[in-house]
Amino acid sequence: MHAHSYFQLTGTLVFAVFAVAFVLIWRHVRDTMPVRHFALAFFLGACATFADFMRASMPPVVALHVLNLLYLAMEIVFVSAVYRLYDSAVPCRFLAFLSVFGAAGLSWFILVDDNIAARLVIMNGGGALATILPAFALRQRMVRPIDRVLQAALVVIGLCIGARAGIVLLAGPGGMTNENYAQSMTALSLHFILVLSALTIAIILFVMTGMQIVKRLTRASETDPLTGVLNRRGLETRLPALAESRAGHAVVMADIDHFKHINDRFGHEAGDAVIRLFARILAGTLRESDVVVRWGGEEFLVVLRDADVPTARRFAEAVRIVFGEEAPAIVGGREVTASFGIAAWDGRQAISTISHLADKALYRAKRGGRNRVCQHAPGAAEENARAAAA
Repeated sequence: MHAHSYFQLTGTLVFAVFAVAFVLIWRHVRDTMPVRHFALAFFLGACATFADFMRASMPPVVALHVLNLLYLAMEIVFVSAVYRLYDSAVPCRFLAFLSVFGAAGLSWFILVDDNIAARLVIMNGGGALATILPAFALRQRMVRPIDRVLQAALVVIGLCIGARAGIVLLAGPGGMTNENYAQSMTALSLHFILVLSALTIAIILFVMTGMQIVKRLTRASETDPLTGVLNRRGLETRLPALAESRAGHAVVMADIDHFKHINDRFGHEAGDAVIRLFARILAGTLRESDVVVRWGGEEFLVVLRDADVPTARRFAEAVRIVFGEEAPAIVGGREVTASFGIAAWDGRQAISTISHLADKALYRAKRGGRNRVCQHAPGAAEENARAAAA
């Protein structure tokens, strides 16, 4: 058996290994990237290269159709996966046109006009176009360094495939036949490009997958699982950016009134639903630059970036009104309210200090009758006991 054939088996092994690796990733982290689509693309690549290795044992017409259609399917699935990777709409019409045109052209030059050079031009030209397309169509979404690496890899691979088609077109058939093609330098170059492309793309995708897994784990460690807002650790990671701002911030401490009574009377499921609603209203009323944190239990801390106390008061009043209108539906129409305390923050004080001041204002609102907004006033009477206002 010729060395070229063994090289084809090397390509099969490379594609198969990465296909299995992507399947294993998908089984354990199914929400990370479109890994199952990449697994399918690499599996089709393994099938195509193995069929190429076995072409001598198949009828020529069957072998040509199977090989070309497998390569075509691999390209279409791979390009679709790249679009899904960037949460972009897959150009289905273009890919469908490319598939139909490619399949029809290949069939014509197999069944009607047996022209191997024409088939090579169709396969390589179409493959080059499909590979380069996402690199340009998704350029605005490819903003990270790893995205730029993937973009460059797609362009380089596409140009290599396209150059191969150009060389075949310029050189002409040159005596190339179905019988001698499998052992030709043209076939060897295709397999070399395929193997090198598979290795390059797979390594890039594995790096991107690792980055997404780390990002997801980081997000999970910084997010409150019940409400989806930040926890205290999440706030700590954002404090340096808040401290850099020259303008002052406003801090709001928000607490659901009589929450223990809600839990005792309506159950913890209702209590959790009330907390989730409160968090959703808080987060939905904020700007993207603001921060909401589940401070503990039914208490939330909000940082309104580059905002003054009057702005924070308007925010708190809006939340108080909406929450008071929507929360009763969870507890059979019973009144549910919230209280708020506000303090100004210049970004230089420790968050524990400013949260303590907002907490004082909050419990002044509690002792004042609840369901209201109070702001910290230096010199105001200190609260004797936090528990007395709970």
